[in-house]
Amino acid sequence: MRYMSELEYDIEMKRIKRENSSRRRIQKLQEEKNKLKKKHKLPPTSKLVLLVVFALSIQIIAFVEFVMLKYGDFSAAYALIGIPVTIVPTILGYYHKSKAENTQGGIIYEKAMMENDEDDDESVG
Repeated sequence: MRYMSELEYDIEMKRIKRENSSRRRIQKLQEEKNKLKKKHKLPPTSKLVLLVVFALSIQIIAFVEFVMLKYGDFSAAYALIGIPVTIVPTILGYYHKSKAENTQGGIIYEKAMMENDEDDDESVG
């Protein structure tokens, strides 16, 4: 094992300090650049789900219309038209409830259920 002399040690320490200060400057520069960058937020998952449901509903309706026009058979409408008719109101109802819960001063589900239970207790007693 080779030992360093005092001079070699000092030279090595100066080199390491220069590298560290250079790294710190680069890191600070990156932090400043990141402050100025626009932060791209992804839309909430619930909105993506709503978009997909609407797209699927439109696709189903388009397919049903295509089948009806191509074959002249309207039985496809009975089988497939119920899908968007049931999915869309369900999703919209969920979003309406979610909007009410996620606003400041809006109702909270647990709180509403507790009030509901209190009303039931009063009406029984």
